[in-house]
Amino acid sequence: MGYLNSDLAGRMGGERPLRYVDVDDEELQEYPSLAEAMADRGRIPIVLVGDEVKSPSGISIYWVEEQLAALGVEPFAAAVVKGGS
Repeated sequence: MGYLNSDLAGRMGGERPLRYVDVDDEELQEYPSLAEAMADRGRIPIVLVGDEVKSPSGISIYWVEEQLAALGVEPFAAAVVKGGS
């Protein structure tokens, strides 16, 4: 996931829209809805997108970009408008 962080930060002027937290990291507790999903034995990967917990079949840069666009994060939201999606 480090490469996703670096790539997105470069395209967003240093902003870091993505944070990877492993299932046994103490930082998971900073995201109560994710911690709850893990406690309920949710399917991995579990991703918090805005306020919604999602469990995609896989995570790719394309999936991440779609989620950021759906949240209205620039420049991804503008790319969707330009592309007509």
